[in-house]
Amino acid sequence: MRQVRNESPWAGLESGEIDTRRVDADARWDWFWSVMPDRNAALVLKLSNLPSPLPDLPKLRNLEVRFHTISGGPILYVRLKDSTQQELFETLCRDVIAAGEIAESEEEALKRAIGRTFRWHYLLKGGRPGALTEEAQKGLVGEIEILKLLMDTIGPKRAIEAWTGPTGAPKDFELGNHCIEVKARRGAAQPFIRISNEFQLADVPGMSIWLSILAVDKLEAPHGQTLTERVAEVTEFVERAAPAALANWDLRLAEAGFDMADDYSPWRWHASTPDFYAVTPYFPRLEMPVPVGISNVSYSLAIAACEPFQAEWERIRSQLKQEEE
Repeated sequence: MRQVRNESPWAGLESGEIDTRRVDADARWDWFWSVMPDRNAALVLKLSNLPSPLPDLPKLRNLEVRFHTISGGPILYVRLKDSTQQELFETLCRDVIAAGEIAESEEEALKRAIGRTFRWHYLLKGGRPGALTEEAQKGLVGEIEILKLLMDTIGPKRAIEAWTGPTGAPKDFELGNHCIEVKARRGAAQPFIRISNEFQLADVPGMSIWLSILAVDKLEAPHGQTLTERVAEVTEFVERAAPAALANWDLRLAEAGFDMADDYSPWRWHASTPDFYAVTPYFPRLEMPVPVGISNVSYSLAIAACEPFQAEWERIRSQLKQEEE
């Protein structure tokens, strides 16, 4: 049978069926190097019991993360789909193991393993160097502010599931019969916002479209909060209120390019209370479809032109709560 390359920790494991080798006899938890039946390398965490309820395990491009039951009992496995990234995958596996080993319980070890896997996800799809730019930080702060409002309205799990902005979707939030597009701007900037493409304010059949605008300004210490502090606050809340949503939260942060290890101390931010506007047929925007042959159209939108369409957050909040009930 074909075997994984000799210099890897999977060397010598057979690929005909799930074959494993214990990572470390002295490890606190049951970690195993494994080769799956499809010849892919994997990391396995053997569990006493499957968690209930099962935490969400999003589908990733280069990794498969799944619960499975074998003759020896339930396991969580992380399988590499792209064999060309095996060296990086080994580094990921060792980091996941290190994160899980500091846990005091199997439940916590599992949670840490899943969370660390998704923090690494952005590296396996190409990664990015260093901390986010100021502009990207400002945009992420704005989206997190709206996310917090939604968490308070429909709960952390549903709110995080609805946060589609980091995935490259046309709208920042998609939930129920509503889409929300978020625009963060400097408070002292010209009274315009930048619409990045013709799809951001486009109609979606059967959906209400809302535009949210808020000021996100950089402040001098000790005022304001760093992006890291803002993320830590939300993480702590999710851990308390909906631990099963932590994996998705970590995934969205990774897709947004955020890594807790990056240094964001030079930037401190303050966010205003957001304003909301109903994007109706008469709202000022480029109409879809745009002429044939034209695409990726960006334009400036005057905030004053949006004022007749302003909507109270409580009205939107009430609609969202009713649809969730």
